[in-house]
Amino acid sequence: MVKGPPLKFIYLNHKIMLYKIRYLLYCISVALTMFSVVPFFILRPFNPKNTRLFFIVYQKVAKYLLNIHLHIENKEILQNNDPAVLVGNHQHNLDVITVCPLYQSLIVVLGKFELGLIPIFGQFFTLGGNILVKRGNRKKAMASMEKLEKKINSQGLKVLVFPEGHRNREKELRPFKKGAYYTAIKTNAPLIPFSVSQFVVHRWPLKGFERLDIYLKVHEPISVEGKTTKDIPELIQVTRQKIEEGIRDLNRHYQ
Repeated sequence: MVKGPPLKFIYLNHKIMLYKIRYLLYCISVALTMFSVVPFFILRPFNPKNTRLFFIVYQKVAKYLLNIHLHIENKEILQNNDPAVLVGNHQHNLDVITVCPLYQSLIVVLGKFELGLIPIFGQFFTLGGNILVKRGNRKKAMASMEKLEKKINSQGLKVLVFPEGHRNREKELRPFKKGAYYTAIKTNAPLIPFSVSQFVVHRWPLKGFERLDIYLKVHEPISVEGKTTKDIPELIQVTRQKIEEGIRDLNRHYQ
């Protein structure tokens, strides 16, 4: 009698297939949203309103097509503080979805220069009014930061930065980079930490088609008035502690 494959093997293959299907739907949903809003990007290039429109549309697409539900606490903080520098934890490509509720007002994303080299996405990213920084070139990085600072002050923008610098699928946060804090001090814009529940650690994203709930918490602004670059280590410590406390609180939803 020929034995079939173990049930565990079949179960794992089934889960992997569902993951691939749902991830494909994720990619398709991003592409469809980009296609639907690109006329606005072309008609008003480099306007921060473009990115806001993308996230408003995409939040609805993600909810109904991917069965991903977003929950946000203290979103009124984002409406009452302009300009500002938002700092939070970064886990996965799915953070395209997780940051959707943050877009209550005009926000630009500070991203690495290499993002602009990705065909289609790079052009879309820059047309959305976001800022690219070439980190390896100090002179160009400083020029990008000066451009960003002028935008923040003249247009009353918020800038979103993931201070870890890279996606982090581990439970512990990586060391924070200083760029966001330099920007806050130079523009005198308050820092607004935000926390995202660790859906990667506690519930592997896109696993099957079950509902995925992602929770966000916006913390009270931290003033940088009177601060100098010497105060950056202290600001990093304070914001990191706020973000970690928020993550622990939000992760209780998965228990």
